[in-house]
Amino acid sequence: MTDAESLVTLLDTLRCRTVRELRLALPRRPCDRGVGEQAALLSRELVRRGAHVRVLHAEDVGSDPAYAEDTRRIAASGARMRALPYLPVWMAVADRDFAIVQSDPGVADAGATLLRGRTPVGVYRALFDQVWARSAGSAAPADHDALDEREREALVLLAEGLTDEGISRRTGLSVRTIRRTIAGVMTRMGAQSRFQAGVEAARRQWI
Repeated sequence: MTDAESLVTLLDTLRCRTVRELRLALPRRPCDRGVGEQAALLSRELVRRGAHVRVLHAEDVGSDPAYAEDTRRIAASGARMRALPYLPVWMAVADRDFAIVQSDPGVADAGATLLRGRTPVGVYRALFDQVWARSAGSAAPADHDALDEREREALVLLAEGLTDEGISRRTGLSVRTIRRTIAGVMTRMGAQSRFQAGVEAARRQWI
């Protein structure tokens, strides 16, 4: 079983557990589509159950559309997101006694390891929390006044995956108005794509 395949299999086991808190570090590798999609499904399911989900992801998502899409879907699920220029280690830490990590991050297709117990899992919890705290300086503070109600609603629906036509039907605004609204917000955020706009809006806690 490859690294990505084993990660997908182990992530699926978390959907069957009672999880109150999930820490997920999501670098680009070994995050092929299977890993990214499974992470998005897991985040959505856990948030729906009331769990607290925090996710670290790579900052530059524009160069990888698949990674950008998975990151956008995780943000849309309600997870708290923070971006970093570089993430060396993949991990999924559930509560205090369950973690999924790469067996050897430096070796391709090394597989994944399941850790149990507070001592080994605590090491990864501490590492995640340390990186999360350091990333706070690069994250923009919450500023809900930065968007008006129309802009916020359009971004929320965009993050849910709706098209311009779908957003128009939900809001009652014309497609032209929706496109102009989204384009204006993208310009203000410096986003080069709609994927990036969704991720950036979530990072700024605008949606």
